[in-house]
Amino acid sequence: MKHNKPFLIILFGTALILATPYLKANDSDPLSISDAERARHEATGVIGGAVLGGLVAGPVGAAVTAAFGNWVSENAIAKKENVLLARQIDSQQEQLLAVQAEYRALQAIHQLALQENRSTQSQLQSLRKSKAEMTAIAGCCDDAEITLHFTTGSKEVQPLYESKLAEFVALASQHRNTVVTVIGHADRRGDSSANMMLSRQRVTTVVNRLRHLGLSEHSFDTSAYGEEAPDSREDSLENNFFDRRVVLKLVPATSPMLTQADD
Repeated sequence: MKHNKPFLIILFGTALILATPYLKANDSDPLSISDAERARHEATGVIGGAVLGGLVAGPVGAAVTAAFGNWVSENAIAKKENVLLARQIDSQQEQLLAVQAEYRALQAIHQLALQENRSTQSQLQSLRKSKAEMTAIAGCCDDAEITLHFTTGSKEVQPLYESKLAEFVALASQHRNTVVTVIGHADRRGDSSANMMLSRQRVTTVVNRLRHLGLSEHSFDTSAYGEEAPDSREDSLENNFFDRRVVLKLVPATSPMLTQADD
């Protein structure tokens, strides 16, 4: 027991000496251990153990407690480094999660932008297509107008207009998004009511002829004015001939020229 007592005193004293710097280390910067701090802790353990061991047990005790003090210091520092490393890992994981969340948010914004871009491109292509179609229709319709003249009191189409009607039908068949306007007139001779009726009959005859030639599925916009819209203000034999007419015109389906059918 006499030999063990000095040894226990040495261990107790060494532990007491080493506890103080270790506790101070726990109170230092929680994010890192500097090289200077590490050296100070190790020196404290070695020197403190050696001094206490030397006082109690002489040179042998100094050597033993110095080695023991160094081991305790290194163990304490290793534990603290493990704690700090765990904290750093947790912090980096939190940062990584934040970056991943931001990345997912940016991906969602990117996908939304792509969808909006595709929608805009589709609308733009549709507008360009519509514009091209309307331009083509407007171009075709600039000269798509013919006038048929009739003999006095007649509603029958004269054979000399058959070729013109066939050309008109061919042109209208190439442009489905169009409407055929048919406007009937009569001269100023005779009863106005009878002239109105005659102009309507002429319109009906022309529409039936166009349908027979191939425009059975096409849209028509018809109207009749009788003697109310003469081609010339002067009432003469020649002007009366030009007043007895039906005017055909091919117009775009959305044209403001369209009127309510008057059949």
